[in-house]
Amino acid sequence: MKQQQNYVFKNWAKNVQSQVANYFQPETEEEIISVVKNHQKIRMVGTGHSWSGICATNEALLNLDYYNKITHIDKERKLVTVQAGIKLWQLNILLDKEGLALLNLGSIDQQSIAGAISTGTHGSGIQFQILGSQMREFSLIKADGSKQIINKEKDSALFNASVVNLGCLGVISEITLQVTDAFTLHDYTTTLPFDEVVEHLDDYLKDNDHFKLWWLPPCKDIIVFRYKRTHEKPDDSKIRVFLKDYLLSVVFYRFLVFIAKLFPFIAKSLNTMLTWNMKGPLDRIEKSYKVYIVPEPPLHRETEWTFDISRAKEILKAYKKFITENKYNLNFIQEIRFTKGDDFWLSGCYKRDALWLGLYNYAHEKWDKVLPEYEAFAKQYNGRPHWGKEFTMDKNYLHQQYEKIADFKKLKDEFDPGKKFENKFIEDLLG
Repeated sequence: MKQQQNYVFKNWAKNVQSQVANYFQPETEEEIISVVKNHQKIRMVGTGHSWSGICATNEALLNLDYYNKITHIDKERKLVTVQAGIKLWQLNILLDKEGLALLNLGSIDQQSIAGAISTGTHGSGIQFQILGSQMREFSLIKADGSKQIINKEKDSALFNASVVNLGCLGVISEITLQVTDAFTLHDYTTTLPFDEVVEHLDDYLKDNDHFKLWWLPPCKDIIVFRYKRTHEKPDDSKIRVFLKDYLLSVVFYRFLVFIAKLFPFIAKSLNTMLTWNMKGPLDRIEKSYKVYIVPEPPLHRETEWTFDISRAKEILKAYKKFITENKYNLNFIQEIRFTKGDDFWLSGCYKRDALWLGLYNYAHEKWDKVLPEYEAFAKQYNGRPHWGKEFTMDKNYLHQQYEKIADFKKLKDEFDPGKKFENKFIEDLLG
């Protein structure tokens, strides 16, 4: 097991950092249990792809990057058991070699499977729940070092309580996932007028397996992604992938957002140019995980909230008006997604199909002003913040929005009476 003392933790976005007394990277479950038994305060971290302070600690930090294997594949029942530290990109490649695939994915594949599930990470598609819905069973190392296996069918109430667990019930060791046969997606991406898309939103959600939007304010057009499942062979061009997905979407895009940071007055013109470039259309068939995942964006600030989809049209119109009238120089893609409701206690989609609306910007010097203004907007519509993104810890408001949060606190106290897995983030939320 690798160990470092006085380790400096920085999250991916570099907006959160802490001086950690002991940083552990175990390779076996026995080593995980040893760390848990021998330390009074522990937090877990994967890639650090959370903008919130959910991973920060000054004591023991546990990273499972070397605990990242597939331990069992049941092709008949389409069940795959993995160690908790495996990254989504690693899992996608290994599953593909076996002719298998995850049912759904988010836009980024750098996170560890356990971290993504524990924070409520999601993709887009109104018939698909958050990433944690693909779990069928997981094992949890509790504060006393004991191991508890939680099964979706056998322990349904406990399972629903602990899917989105914020890392405060224990250390997830292994996860059994429901997968499917490998499939391809027909991706048709183009631009359409923002207002027109909102008016026909129900049709877009119904007619596509996966549907999401990118908006570059204050453009009148919006980028529309429509994915339909198929088993046709991929036909994407390697030249297109290199030119569009690497040169344009990574190298050139990072250069443009940097320039817009230096000269904010050109951000709107650049956004218009980028939107026009996406008009395409892009019409391709590709392996599912290659379509879901977008090129990794430059470092940026990010908040994201979920809303009841029954008010989606009203909220999207208000969202457009809010950003436009405030004249924010948002030199970054604003992503809009949709997911099916669930029964997971701390999920942003608990008991409601969801619209996900974010606010994103590159190195914004006015972020401390923009963030609370957007939060005030979100609260008007009973929004719930993504646990892994930036938000102000308004405990009273959060306890109003998450009706099972008091029950979750009781469960946490039962699993971890000594508060071993708490940090400031957890204390502020549940203390």
